[in-house]
Parts: sequence; structure tokens; C-alpha cells
Amino acid sequence: MKKAALVALILALAAAGLAQSPEKAPHYEIYAVRYASVPGYPVAGMVKGADPARKFDIAMYVWLIKGNGRNILLDSGFYREKFFRDQKIQGFLKPSEAVALLGVKPEEITDVIISHMHWDHADGLDLFPRAKIWIQKDEYAYYTGDAWQQKGMHGGIDPEDVLALVKANTEGRVNLVNGDAQEVMPGITCYIGGKHTYQSQYVSVTGEKGTAVLASDNIVPLRKSGQARPHRGHSGRSLKPARPGPHEAARRRSKTHHPRTRPRRARPLPQSE
Repeated sequence: MKKAALVALILALAAAGLAQSPEKAPHYEIYAVRYASVPGYPVAGMVKGADPARKFDIAMYVWLIKGNGRNILLDSGFYREKFFRDQKIQGFLKPSEAVALLGVKPEEITDVIISHMHWDHADGLDLFPRAKIWIQKDEYAYYTGDAWQQKGMHGGIDPEDVLALVKANTEGRVNLVNGDAQEVMPGITCYIGGKHTYQSQYVSVTGEKGTAVLASDNIVPLRKSGQARPHRGHSGRSLKPARPGPHEAARRRSKTHHPRTRPRRARPLPQSE
């Protein structure tokens, strides 16, 4: 009897120890995949009040997050021919082909997080046929409904991209993120952005020893003087900085269109010893 009681006590203590031990953070690697450039873009189109004569090259990226049994993309880029008519595109490689250079086939992408519905971020959704899609609930609701009514606003949103998103939803592949600071996968958290579109979002990736923030177009552009000059967001209002949160402690922040973002591969989050 005493022996059985002792065994029960040992098992109970072991179970308590397991319950109290923190879960090991997942290990992720983050790759910045540059698939195109737009040369000679007016800075004033990005930064309110900038010199109209100033121009720079826009870099087009998708972000590949590998680890924890997943291949996750932040945004899907663009590929449809109509977007090449009005834009001067250089060095283009279809986003699915660019990601494949890193050894990940399109059908091996498990998740696509859409920061916002602008064509250069959402047009490639159907290039990744097996991926679950994560988008803010209010973003989805607005651009599949009210945006196309008489007083709605849908600048930069392409109808074909909306239809592709709705089709994915009918296939059970769309996951609606309901608001700010939502952890959608282990170590992957979505935050409400700065109203770049109706309800844009950005992502933090937390690994074993650090956090990286992938801001997409939610970051406020800065002039050389360091003074913030927001560009226009949804409804023509100035884009505001994203609300404060745990991401403030992040070691690295990355913008989608910055030409100095390191191409192909961002440094992976460090592993524990």
C-alpha cells in the first residue's frame, strides 16, 4: 500500500513539473525573397510632402518563414499581366518561382498571411493552392462587400484578387483574424496595422532567442532628416504608426518595399545553445 502511494506521489510530482516547465519556443528562419523592382518611382508617392523630383527604386518582396513544420508566406506578390501595363517592372520572377529557388514548391506553402489587399500583396494568392490564408476579418468583410458599393473605396484592390480570395474561402482555406495581437500559429502573431487599407495587419515572428517584425506597408516612411512623414492610407487619411505593443521590443523590423532590405535571405532567428 505504501509502495503504491509512493509511486502515485512520484507520478504526481513529475506531472506537476511537466505542467510548470515552459514550452520551448519554435525555431524559424526568415527569408526576404525579392521577385521584382519598380525603378524610378516618385518618393512623393510614398512620403507625404517629399520633393516631387526625387525618385527611388521600389523593391518587391514576399517573406518566407520556415520552421515548426510549416512554410509560411507573408503576402503573395503579383503576377497577372495587366499589372505590367502601367508599371515599369524589372527583374520579375513569378513569386511562386522565386520561393521555389529556396527549395519550397508552391504546393508546399502551408500558410499565406495577407498583410492587406493591395494588388502587389494579394494577387498571387492562387499561386499557392494548398495554403491556408490568414487575413483580418474586417479587411475581408470590407473588400468583399461595402468597398464596391456607391460610397465604398477600393483603390489599389483588384476585383480578380477579391474573387480568388472568396473562392479560397468557399474551399475552406481562409482564416479570419479577429483583431489585434492574435497568435495564429506558435510564435506567429498578427497585429492591426496603420490603416494602410481598411484593416491592414503586420506580423511578429518569435523564435528561441528573439522576435522579428515584418511590417509590410504598415510602417511610416521617414525622410532623411528622420522626421516622420506619413503617406496616404485608407480613405485618403494619413497613415498612422501602428499601435504600440509587444513588437516594440523586437530586434529587427523589415519593410516590404525598402530597396536596402537584404534580398533572398534575412538572418534566421538565433538558436539556443
